[in-house]
Amino acid sequence: MLTWGLLLAAVCLEALVDWRFRRRLYEWRDTERSLGLAAGWAVGSVADGLLAMAAINFAYGHRLLDLGAGPWAPVLAILLADAMYYAWHRLSHHAPWLWASHFPHHTAKRINMLSSVRQGWTDVLSGSWLTWIGLGFLGFTPLQAAPYFTLLFLVQLAAHNEWTPRLGPLEWLFVTPSNHRVHHSLAAHHVNRNYGGVLVIWDRLFGSYASEGPAILHSFGLEGFDADTASPVQIAFHEWRRMLPRREPAA
Repeated sequence: MLTWGLLLAAVCLEALVDWRFRRRLYEWRDTERSLGLAAGWAVGSVADGLLAMAAINFAYGHRLLDLGAGPWAPVLAILLADAMYYAWHRLSHHAPWLWASHFPHHTAKRINMLSSVRQGWTDVLSGSWLTWIGLGFLGFTPLQAAPYFTLLFLVQLAAHNEWTPRLGPLEWLFVTPSNHRVHHSLAAHHVNRNYGGVLVIWDRLFGSYASEGPAILHSFGLEGFDADTASPVQIAFHEWRRMLPRREPAA
């Protein structure tokens, strides 16, 4: 509840500053769809979170290592969980059944704090919750894994904005707003870049990093898809419908 309270406060403050200085960070149609998608995701994320915790708990009962027993366990849990997030996020841009759930997030035309929870509704169906099962096998309990999810939520909340400039040396290590704007950019050389959740070091290590450049990006969304003409329900199930076999018209 605390994280959702922080989200509400951050969105309200950003929207107030937007209104006061006329920055156009929020556009009504885009905001309307973000709210609809966020509401559906909030419901589905409960089941997704419970399944993730159950998967970690099951794997912990069959653990192969006991990394969670060492003195560096809290830091190690965050590092390993973030590496798993990177792997899931990168795969979700290439595997159709994962992209079907992740697609709605990339339909946002403005990158503001509300867009951080503009998410799909079908993570349970696509099996995203299985991403974290490795933590259990490595010897981490659900309780040890939980702080990472709070940290991820807060970092992603802060990373979704169009007004924070580059942050100097922090750009080399963390997922900053500048780094994450690249991930949502419409520019061809930015497509499928900067997958990191908390740390951007995974992108640097595995060749998926791209810099924003000197100017702040402001063009986002998906080429060829106009979210303004679709309802939240249509956006949430758009890719699932595309994967269904098409019936040929009768001759």
